[in-house]
Amino acid sequence: MKKILLILPFLFLSQNLIAEIIIFKDCDNDRYSYDKNEYTLDLEKKLMTRNFIYSEKTFEELRRNDIVTKKENITTKGVTKINNLIVSEIAGYPAFYTQLIFNEKEKSIKIKTVLNKTEGVSLISNCKEIIKFNKEA
Repeated sequence: MKKILLILPFLFLSQNLIAEIIIFKDCDNDRYSYDKNEYTLDLEKKLMTRNFIYSEKTFEELRRNDIVTKKENITTKGVTKINNLIVSEIAGYPAFYTQLIFNEKEKSIKIKTVLNKTEGVSLISNCKEIIKFNKEA
């Protein structure tokens, strides 16, 4: 009985030391092509990191309209898990904002857009692979 009482607190503490990491890998898009496009979701830190490299063709097209476009970029955004979805923090103003929605089962990333309280959800990426692992602290 004493052994169980000694082990029990350790089990509860060790469960909190494991953090879930989910990587949405090889994500494609109808409008743009990428050499690399992946999203790493660290649910312990509540942080999404997107790492992407445009294909040469897409980069040249985007560069014509905006000279500050970079071929490679890393962006971060806060995330949280709601039910079976992972959603990003809201970006924008109260009258217009966007939010990313990650669905592990569908291997998809959608964007929720709200304009003057009118909501729309569109698919922005289908991902070929989802890698899920636990990181021990």
